[in-house]
Amino acid sequence: MKRIATYRDFVGELTVTYRRTGRLTTKVSASLDAAKFLRPYFDECMDDHEQFKVLHLNNNNMVVNVHHVSTGTETGTLVDVRSIVRNAIHIKTTACILCHNHPSGGTKFSQADVRVSKKIRTALEYFDIKCLDSLLITRETYRSMADEGLF
Repeated sequence: MKRIATYRDFVGELTVTYRRTGRLTTKVSASLDAAKFLRPYFDECMDDHEQFKVLHLNNNNMVVNVHHVSTGTETGTLVDVRSIVRNAIHIKTTACILCHNHPSGGTKFSQADVRVSKKIRTALEYFDIKCLDSLLITRETYRSMADEGLF
């Protein structure tokens, strides 16, 4: 019986290089800035299903990347803390802002929202990455855990 070749037979090493392709132009100074910047990223799913995204910032709070973490249902989404930390380390960001939407239009943070946001903030702190805020966005408005003292 002949052996089937696998990717390990052809790929010895993979290397990822991060290189900025353009000048950073958007600065986040307050939760309103982050909400305005992120709202278009939720446009297609805003009223249909929940999504979770992370806004990556550099040392000057300039936007470096928007990381789509997960897509869920109309009532929730699963968030993988490890993938958030891994991407923040790979991109070499110094700060993050968490964001998700509520398709129902409700603006109340659930216990799960607060719990997962604090868990992510704690995990990022181990790598000296600041988690500045956690936002909840609806089509009409937004709420900020940092502004409300929950974070």
